[in-house]
Amino acid sequence: MRGPIDAVERSAAFAARLRALCARDGLGRGRFWESDLLAARLPRAEYDLVFARWVFLFLPDPVAHLRKLVATLKSGGLLAIEDYHRETWALVPRPPEWADFLAADHAFFASQGADASVGSRLPEMYRRVGLKVVEVVPTVKVGGPGSPVWRWVTTYFLSVADRYAQCAPLTVESTARLRRSWLAAGRRPASVMIAPAVLDVVGRKPGGGRARPGTRRARKRSSGVRLR
Repeated sequence: MRGPIDAVERSAAFAARLRALCARDGLGRGRFWESDLLAARLPRAEYDLVFARWVFLFLPDPVAHLRKLVATLKSGGLLAIEDYHRETWALVPRPPEWADFLAADHAFFASQGADASVGSRLPEMYRRVGLKVVEVVPTVKVGGPGSPVWRWVTTYFLSVADRYAQCAPLTVESTARLRRSWLAAGRRPASVMIAPAVLDVVGRKPGGGRARPGTRRARKRSSGVRLR
C-alpha cells in the first residue's frame, strides 16, 4: 500500500512547489520541514524509504547527516541517494585546461567543506552508519552540441566560470581560454560532452524483510521522506 510523502526543504520557493505537487498526488497529506536537515525534528523509525538527490555534495559532514536519516528508517527500510562522481566529466576534444578545471571544480566544493564526488564515497559511509549496501547504479549522460546534456552542462559552466577562476589551479587567464575552447567545441558537430556520473546508492537498515529494491511488500501503510 502507498502512503504520504514528507519532505525536508529549506527553500521556501521549492517547499511551496512540493506542497502543490503533494496536494494532488493522491497519497495523503505529508509533513514539511523548512530547515536544514540536521535541524529538522524528524520522527524515528517511521519511514520505509528516504530519498535524496544532489544534496550530499553540498554537506560539510555527510556522515552526521546519514546518521540522522538512518534513525528515521524502519528496520528493513531503504536509504536511496543520488549524487555525483564528477571525475567522469569530459569534453572532447579535450581542452589543455581541462585537468585544472576538474581540480578547480573539486576545490570549489571543498572550500565550503563539501565533496563534489561524494557519490562514490557513499558506500563506505553507509557501512560506517550501519547500512548494508544493496546496489550502486551509475547514470552517465552523453551528447553533442545542441543536445540537452550539452546545454545543461554548458549553462552550468558559464554560470560558475568566474568563481572557478578563483580556485587554483585555474586562473582568470586559463578560465578565459577554457571558455573560448568550450564555445568553439559547441560549433563543431563532432564534439562530445560526457556529463559527470550520477550514482544511485541504495542501502538497507538491518532488520525487517529482505525484499529487493523495486519489489512490493505488504504493509498497513508505507511512508517516505524526500530531500531535495
